[in-house]
Amino acid sequence: MQMAEYPEERYQYEALPTKTSFRVLELLSGVEGDPISCLLRSVHWADLPVYEAISYAWGDPMARAPVIVDGKSLDVTVNLWRGLKHFRYQDRSRVLWADAICINQTDTPERGYQVTQMRKIYQKAKTVLIWVGPDSEDHQARVAVDSIITISDFLCQKLGIQVSDLYSEENLYQKIMATAGEVIPVPNECEFSTEAMWKSLLWFYKHPYFTRVWAIQEVNANKERLLHCGREEVLWDRVSLVACYITMETAFSKAFGFTNAYCWWAATVTTDLVLPKNWLSMLYLASNFSSLDPRDVIYGLRGMMELGKGAELLEPDYSKSAAEVYRDSVEAAFVNFDTTDILLYVQGVEDPSWVPRWDIPMLFRNPFRFGKPLPWRPAGETSPIWSIDKESNILSLSGFIIGPIKFVEPYNENIFCNSMVESDSGRKTLKEIWQRILKTMRNGQLHVPFSADELTAAATSFSFGLNEKSDPANEQLLVQRFVAYLKIALDEEIYNTYIPADMSEDSKNADGRLFGKPVWDFKYPESSFFITEDKFIGCSISPTRPGDVIYVARGSTYPLVLRPDGEEFHIRGFAYVHGLMHAEKKDLEMKVLKIR
Repeated sequence: MQMAEYPEERYQYEALPTKTSFRVLELLSGVEGDPISCLLRSVHWADLPVYEAISYAWGDPMARAPVIVDGKSLDVTVNLWRGLKHFRYQDRSRVLWADAICINQTDTPERGYQVTQMRKIYQKAKTVLIWVGPDSEDHQARVAVDSIITISDFLCQKLGIQVSDLYSEENLYQKIMATAGEVIPVPNECEFSTEAMWKSLLWFYKHPYFTRVWAIQEVNANKERLLHCGREEVLWDRVSLVACYITMETAFSKAFGFTNAYCWWAATVTTDLVLPKNWLSMLYLASNFSSLDPRDVIYGLRGMMELGKGAELLEPDYSKSAAEVYRDSVEAAFVNFDTTDILLYVQGVEDPSWVPRWDIPMLFRNPFRFGKPLPWRPAGETSPIWSIDKESNILSLSGFIIGPIKFVEPYNENIFCNSMVESDSGRKTLKEIWQRILKTMRNGQLHVPFSADELTAAATSFSFGLNEKSDPANEQLLVQRFVAYLKIALDEEIYNTYIPADMSEDSKNADGRLFGKPVWDFKYPESSFFITEDKFIGCSISPTRPGDVIYVARGSTYPLVLRPDGEEFHIRGFAYVHGLMHAEKKDLEMKVLKIR
């Protein structure tokens, strides 16, 4: 390709005739070495041509290459240029849609109203053409695609599913996890397993395409999805299925290097992110994906969100800053859900502290991450009372104060993962951690050995009241598993110091390895065990310190931990507090706090 082959005159967009119009490009035929040339025209929904929509990663926005549009030059990212070169036919033209060319990226109003149509654009396309990128120098694409076909055929046979039915199959990831080690063996124990297979798949799943937030909407809009990598192509459903399988067993993923690949992203796009009932859960998962524009964590998913009230607050508007868009998400959630649950997604690093940063990964922080409704109603069946001062960025919220935290001991939820109790080094670490936590309980003027009520309060708090399936748990079973877990983690002398003999006897048949589950070998946020001045025991998904305040907002699922700052407060995170979760203190005096 010689730069001289491209005209010097730059392409200038003409305004679209209506807000519901959009452009398609006709990619003209060409052979290797020919400039990429296309014609651009506007179309209407009432009279659509047959077209295909390209889903791709922009790549480095500074790496640009020219294409010819209506006889004039337009620069696009190198990755799109390569994609167009790949999709171009030699003997005929091809009608396509690609955002960087079909949307005038410099026209802010147009970007907004075109984004509102993007899901429909992909939905009405004949095929979604997924462009992952070029082949490697050692030609890994063919090996990777052949491996994906082999493994997906094997999985479909084991699960009794047709490849053609994968698109409509619900809970696919859960099905694989449920049969792990039984119907379906660990990946490297399959007879077809080879070093070359896993090497090629590691290369394949490291492509940044899988982390694109826009891919979530684009891939889910259409049943016909064909992924292209180099000269190879494969059904998207096969790619997603194999990604689910690779993430099935943590030990395998670590041993073969997949921890640093994007298998979780590739699996999640068409499993957990397919139209969840709660759009907050969608934003929570999407925070782990990437976008060049932080506003697109919301705008890139807007077409998949089901909003009743407050929908107008999240209509794409690129004249707003990312901070304004994220703040609008709080107001939209208050109005739409009639709860304060969106405040549970803050991580203690935001400014203002009550506006979640949807562009910062928040995996494992969300209390609703398994999509199950929780029965906790610390303020009873109430609706939030709130107001937002947009000039000062202060949220006024009605609720009641439980009191300040007096004793704190930090911990991390990974203490409950299997590897901790199954290795000598892990048990040594557990012993040190639990000695500190139990000493903090004793310093909190609790009885030693602890009473059944005190152990129950600790057990429900550390597990957030949930069992190993993330369902609300029976407190007696929880405390029995907690005691059995401590017997594994502690030396006998220390165990007998803190655990009364009758509790130990009651728990002798409990499975301590189930306590605190489900937890995997991933990075978890720092957490805190605490005791308040009034001896309420709880756990917070955030670092806390003495003087922080437990606050229950109206319309909440969990209490909040607030840090006083003069007459204002900052949210540190949410907490499970034993003795509050079933509205035991709902009759306390309501106060309006100002949260910055």
